Amino acid sequence: MDSASDLGFDFQPNLPVPISLVGGRYLIFDVKIASYLRREHRICGAQIGTLPLAPSQNLFLGMPAEVMPEEAQLLVERGVAYILDEARAHDQALHSAEKARHDDYLASIQQQSRQFEEARTQEKEQARKRALNKQAKKAAKGPAPGQDNRVADLLDFEDSTDHGDASTEGLAVDDADRLNSEASSTVLSNTPAANTFQITPATSELLLPSPPETPRSAINDLPPSYPLYRHLHDKGYFTTPGLRFGCQYTVYPGDPLRFHSHFLAVGAEWDEPIDLMNIVGGGRLGTGVKKGFLLGGASPTGDVRTFSVEWAAM
Repeated sequence: MDSASDLGFDFQPNLPVPISLVGGRYLIFDVKIASYLRREHRICGAQIGTLPLAPSQNLFLGMPAEVMPEEAQLLVERGVAYILDEARAHDQALHSAEKARHDDYLASIQQQSRQFEEARTQEKEQARKRALNKQAKKAAKGPAPGQDNRVADLLDFEDSTDHGDASTEGLAVDDADRLNSEASSTVLSNTPAANTFQITPATSELLLPSPPETPRSAINDLPPSYPLYRHLHDKGYFTTPGLRFGCQYTVYPGDPLRFHSHFLAVGAEWDEPIDLMNIVGGGRLGTGVKKGFLLGGASPTGDVRTFSVEWAAM
């Protein structure tokens, strides 16, 4: 079992971390960075990665994770992240004369390839050992009285990736142990040099300057409800897009994997007129799904005021 550090449960990246801007969307490609932002900064994002063979699936989506413009702006303001224009940054990196950075990038890919090859070789070695032990046990035990060897093989449902050679059927257990020790040395040494794996990493962060020379400090498409989002985040809430509940934000008291949301939040300008029917409808909708309907906005002095509406019996 991998350690917690290998799985990314206590991963601490070098700040600021990159948030890729691709086609007007803010994406995180590194699963360890996404886990860190969720654990330490209450930024959940929405996983949008899918399998090429099942493009219409809507369950078990993976990386990359898309974050809202409000989330990206908040991380930029706190110095946790910076916005990386992927198209421009990659073009500059490919035409850059920094040979050392290119060499480091290639070295990291080759290291991942070696690790994958070693893991695959160990897996093949373990499969071979299991097959040899299985054949040795069958040879020592022998078939049941009146049972054909072919019938015994058909009734053997043990999982094995290799059925072993025919010459091992008459081996004793000691002979199988001897072959196991030989297999541990021959499998690693007889791996063909041409049978190498080329790894395509999920992110090319090592190839890019970090942070870029001209980091973007603001989000162009930032919605006017950003003060409300920042206010809720500062209060310790988790905030996710609220489209499925007909609002701007769904507000959780803790991680959405553990808690139900408490509020349906909608932001408004300080002097923006609000239709009374929208307040009534939002209050009834929130009460129907066991949540409060929350309205909020920033005042001219900069502070944020919020109001919670719940539908009650007359």
